[in-house]
Amino acid sequence: MPLLVDAGSPNRAGVPRPGSDDRLGLRMGFSATRDRMAALRSGAGAGLLTVVMLLVVVVIAADFVTPPETAFFWLILLVPMFAATLLRPWTVGVVGLVAALMVWVMAERNGPSGTTNQAVRLGAILGITLLSTGFAHRLGVLERRAQRGAEQEATLAAIVRSSEDAVITTDLAGVITTWNDGATRQYGWRPDEAIGRYIALVYTRDEISVMPDTLAGLRAGARRGPIEARRVRKDGSNVVVLASMWPVRDDHGRVFSVARIERDLTVVKEAEEQRRRIIERTALAERLECLGQLAGGVAHDFNNLLAININYLDFVLERTVDAEERSDLTRARSSAERAQELTRQLLLFARQEPSVAKVIDLDSVIEESCALLRRTIGDHVELIARPSPQPLAVCADRGRIEQVLLNLVINARDAMPDGGTVVIEAGPVQLDEDPDRLPPLPAGPYAQLKVSDTGEGMPPSVAARIFEPFFTTKAKQQGTGLGLATVYSIVTEAGGDITVSSTPQVGTTFRILLPEVTAVAASEAGAAGTARGGSRSHILVAEDDAEVRGITVRILEGAGYRVTEAENGRAALDRIHRQTFDLLMTDILMPEMSGSRLAETVRLHHPGIRILLISGYNEETARVRHLVIDGIPMIHKPFTAKEVLDAVRQALGAGTGEMRDHVAVSAHGSGASPPKTTGPPGE
Repeated sequence: MPLLVDAGSPNRAGVPRPGSDDRLGLRMGFSATRDRMAALRSGAGAGLLTVVMLLVVVVIAADFVTPPETAFFWLILLVPMFAATLLRPWTVGVVGLVAALMVWVMAERNGPSGTTNQAVRLGAILGITLLSTGFAHRLGVLERRAQRGAEQEATLAAIVRSSEDAVITTDLAGVITTWNDGATRQYGWRPDEAIGRYIALVYTRDEISVMPDTLAGLRAGARRGPIEARRVRKDGSNVVVLASMWPVRDDHGRVFSVARIERDLTVVKEAEEQRRRIIERTALAERLECLGQLAGGVAHDFNNLLAININYLDFVLERTVDAEERSDLTRARSSAERAQELTRQLLLFARQEPSVAKVIDLDSVIEESCALLRRTIGDHVELIARPSPQPLAVCADRGRIEQVLLNLVINARDAMPDGGTVVIEAGPVQLDEDPDRLPPLPAGPYAQLKVSDTGEGMPPSVAARIFEPFFTTKAKQQGTGLGLATVYSIVTEAGGDITVSSTPQVGTTFRILLPEVTAVAASEAGAAGTARGGSRSHILVAEDDAEVRGITVRILEGAGYRVTEAENGRAALDRIHRQTFDLLMTDILMPEMSGSRLAETVRLHHPGIRILLISGYNEETARVRHLVIDGIPMIHKPFTAKEVLDAVRQALGAGTGEMRDHVAVSAHGSGASPPKTTGPPGE
């Protein structure tokens, strides 16, 4: 690529070219340096050559008026000068010595009569030789300087040419005079297309409007930048660049050109956007964690109240005969059950609801869920299922995956009030190692579950907040804002991730990735404990909440058990020392002595007493808080009479050491298989 260009090359379509008065040979600063070095070298050499040529003319003229010996001397005198033009001082010295030797030979031939003249001529030869040697040395220095300047210029030209940044120069009117390969890559214009056109070629309309002021400042000697600016590529797309502009001056300090370097910030902007997404996802995870802890605490206290309400309603229902009263009580109990379901959803969102992760076939989950979903979403929405072409197994809680599908499909239905299509499809995907992936899922095989709709779609501002808890776009009383937050919690708990892409008036697609496993596990058979219900077993109930304790005692006594109450751990331990019990039912959290410490003490000193723990937390949360003891079953609040009696019968019918494998009654009455490991017990 030439660094010296003519701004007056033929015109092309697009931005107009300047007039003929502006068509000047323009150079960058390093081009001017090259020319000065060449001029210095050629000027010095030409001066010496001119002197030599004048002497040749004088000798030729003198040949007609002087004797041959004199003419021959003048010719010999020219030899060192010619040698000096070779730029080698040692060559001049050798030639001078040869010339002096020739003069000496001539003096010997002429004898004593020519001694004086020959001595003068010999001195002249030596003087010319020394002078020519100096010229040769000086010319050599200039030649080496010029060579170094040329090398530096070539290096600089290569740097400019190979730079990833756009390096551009213009004249003071804004006409492009140089255009490197980086500018071609960045803007798409070749040098022959860009050179000679105004710099407005790559400017946006806003930049063009302020370009006269910018050029005026540069002509005045002011620098500009680095600034972030928007440019236009040849294909019309925009690119954000970091631009720096400065004036180029000649030897007299006059501004004759403008140089600029513009760096494409696309990669930087992408990195900033990725960093922003990481920060947003981290902030979302932290908000979810905080809200989860809050929800878990609220649900724990609420479960105590629900246990009281539900069981007292059951007691009243047992004694009520009037149909109208029973109907009212049944409605009240249904309301309490809805509150129980809301509490369960809060615990699920907070990851404090027990889950049973098993290897399941994703296609079978989709098939069974679609049968229910088609009846749920109505006839105005078409539901299409596209199962995986190959078996697809994941390790997750089947019920929770069904809940994920239910939430996503219901949301899709609500986004299509006039009807539309929902597509559920599954398939395998392979993720490669990518440290920049968000979220940072490990490489390996994954099961992909996609739920797409042809609904109203969402703007980016809504899609960015769609997984935030309590955020909803539905009308008041039509949504809690926990649906998609719960979906997010379920998917991430299973080791996967969920993303959303949406276009207004086109539709929305949720994409779920779950780690794929190798085989589908066989169905598990439920374990049934032996029953000893209805016997006269003696049970000690330790519970600090008097109402919960009263309900529990009433349930047990109604089933025929002998029951003793204790308001805290120390009172329970005192009664155990004085009486004989078959079973200890104790709340985990109590004042003075926790249920966990009470259970450890009883198991150590009274191994014949079986133990059943009661908690408003789920087992995972209780385990994190060091409230769970290996080998001791647990029942969760709020519980019904049936759940209490089933847990008691199983606890009395199995050894303490094997109960952990069989009993874990959840807040909504389903079994769970908790992990076997735990931390040390504590308060």
